[in-house]
Amino acid sequence: MKYTYDIDKRFNGKKLYEYRFEDSYYKSDRLMKEGGRKFKGFYDTLSRHIFDINLQIREKAHETYPIARNERSNSATIAMALSLQTPYVISEYGFGCKDVDLHPDTDDTDDRKKQQRRSIDFWCATEDFKLEMWIESKHCWINVSKNLNAKWEFDVRNKKRIQDALKQLRDINALIESGKAVEGVRVALISVNIFCKKEQLVEDLSELDSIPRDVASMLESQAREYLKQDVGVLVSALDLRPSIKTDKQDTYHIYSAEYLPYVLLGAIVLP
Repeated sequence: MKYTYDIDKRFNGKKLYEYRFEDSYYKSDRLMKEGGRKFKGFYDTLSRHIFDINLQIREKAHETYPIARNERSNSATIAMALSLQTPYVISEYGFGCKDVDLHPDTDDTDDRKKQQRRSIDFWCATEDFKLEMWIESKHCWINVSKNLNAKWEFDVRNKKRIQDALKQLRDINALIESGKAVEGVRVALISVNIFCKKEQLVEDLSELDSIPRDVASMLESQAREYLKQDVGVLVSALDLRPSIKTDKQDTYHIYSAEYLPYVLLGAIVLP
C-alpha cells in the first residue's frame, strides 16, 4: 500500500470523521522566546499526518489503528509522520548519564544505577535546525460511558504514564544543562483513546463536544503540578462521532463492544 500523505484532501469536506485542534492552553510567546509558533504549526501538521496514516491503514489494509492500541505500536506511525516533515529523525536516542545526577533527591541504589543510561523515544529537527525536539510518547485512555463508575478523567495508571513521560523530559533538561544533549523543545506526546461501552453511549453526542478541551486542561494541570513550572498543551482530535450508528461504523470503531468517539494526540510542551 502506497501512502500518498494528502492531508488536505483527507480532512476537507464532509466525512465520517472530523479533525479538531485545541490550543486554548498553549501561549506561544509566553512559553518560549523563539519557536513557539513554529512548533504549533509543526504539531498541527504532524497530528494530521499521524491520523491520516492510521485511517489509510484501517480503510485499505483493514488493520487495527496503531495509534489506538499502545505506545509500542504507535512508534512506527510517529516516526513515519515525523519523517514527512523533516529529514532528521532518530528513535530511541540514547545518552550516557554516568556523570549526571538525575535524581539527587533519592537514596534508592537501584534507581541511581538506572542513571547510567537514558533514552528518549525521538529526537528530530527541521531542515534548517531552527526547531529541534525531544519527544517521549505514552498511550492512555479515558472512559466516557454514561454509567456512574466512569469518571471521565485519567485514572491512576494513566496519570503514572504521563508522569513517566514528564520525568524523561525533566531528565533531558539535566542532560542539556550538563552538555550531553543539545537544546530543544521537549514534548510529551500523549495519545488518548476516548472510549465507552456501546450500550453506555450518551444519548446526546454533543455532551462530548468539550472532550478535547477538557483533556487539554487535565494534561496542563497534571504537568504543572508535577514539574512545578508552566507548560503549554496542544490537543489534536480525530472526532469519530459522525460515524457512530452508520453502516460504516465498524471501519472506524475497532473494538466490537466499544465506541471510540475520539482518538486524541496531546502534546505537553516544555521550552
